[in-house]
Amino acid sequence: MKRREFLKKLGVGALAAVGMPYIATAQARTVKLAALLPLTGPFAFAGNAGREGFVDGVDYVNEVLGGVGGRKLELIVEDTGYDVAKGTAAFNRVVSRERPDELLFVYGDSTGLSKALAPEIARMGLPYSATSFANELADPKTYPTIFVFGPTYNDMMEALLRQIRLQKGRARIALVYSNTEFGRDPIPYAKERAKALGMEIVHEEVTPPAFTDATPVVLNLRRANPDFVILQGYVLSAEPLILRTAREQGLRAQFMGTYYSAELALIQRAGPAAEGFTVTYHNAYWYDTLVPAVNELRKFRQKKGRDTSYRPTYYMGSVAVALAIAEAMRRAAQAGKLTRAGLVEQLEKIGDYNAMGLTRGFQFVNHRLPYTKLYRASVKDGRFNAITDWIKLA
Repeated sequence: MKRREFLKKLGVGALAAVGMPYIATAQARTVKLAALLPLTGPFAFAGNAGREGFVDGVDYVNEVLGGVGGRKLELIVEDTGYDVAKGTAAFNRVVSRERPDELLFVYGDSTGLSKALAPEIARMGLPYSATSFANELADPKTYPTIFVFGPTYNDMMEALLRQIRLQKGRARIALVYSNTEFGRDPIPYAKERAKALGMEIVHEEVTPPAFTDATPVVLNLRRANPDFVILQGYVLSAEPLILRTAREQGLRAQFMGTYYSAELALIQRAGPAAEGFTVTYHNAYWYDTLVPAVNELRKFRQKKGRDTSYRPTYYMGSVAVALAIAEAMRRAAQAGKLTRAGLVEQLEKIGDYNAMGLTRGFQFVNHRLPYTKLYRASVKDGRFNAITDWIKLA
């Protein structure tokens, strides 16, 4: 299929189909998307990859898709350092500086920051999402302008527990999680759901989000003798170390993790110990060359003189979010309501859009996307391979 035909199938107009960039007019003010990301701190690796994804997504919208309703989409980026106080200050700077009719969406950092900001976001009627998949945020009655662009952490736990049940009915499970909002968020659900499925939680281990010696953790796991160990609340800051130490100590349990562990760097850092590590993941990988968006983004980055080698999962998620937000903005503009309220309306009915295959789609259920796949690490292949099709979680 020729590129013009491909873009027409996406609903892109003639201007974009011929590759013409957005051309600003004197009257057209920019429409703005702010991203508050951990560019420094313990999760800076993910934050900087996410920033790169937003930059590519916004550039693609402006240069290929012709902007948003005749207006340029502008990206604002602030560093949070994965610190709630610093993130709150960044949020306050942005919302006090920018005009409400221009700043139409804010993308935040972390479960802790998002929970802290949620009441104010609701009061302002500000469309918002975040790196967090916290369950509390997926509540349109309480937070009508907050959207979770993926399954919640509870949903991810549900997918893993279903897989455990398929593999070994009455399994013994250990939960290892960081002492952060991110780590703790799905633990009550996991314990309750495991019990309902006839499985036993034989051990809980709470750790800092990063540490240098996993021996005490693994010794405790060996004493508990679980069949499965679920890791939650880390972003490659502990998982490889735990996996390597478990292999050295002869722990035979199968390890699992959620979205933020589904990154190739885990396999590279853990080496042979990563074999079989099972994760939830709901976007395309950069190596999924059958996905139209992957090839389109490769070509776009090449044209821009940007590195076309492997892009992390955090990049892929951010690109998908940027494209979906821009699409909702475009539809709001077509409806004559390119406002915060108009954007919320369009996000709630954007289910037919899938960002060129970057995810299953954007059909929100209670303002979350309750679908994921399960992937398993293959050291030989150097990648995560899908072991399920899409799992519906609501």
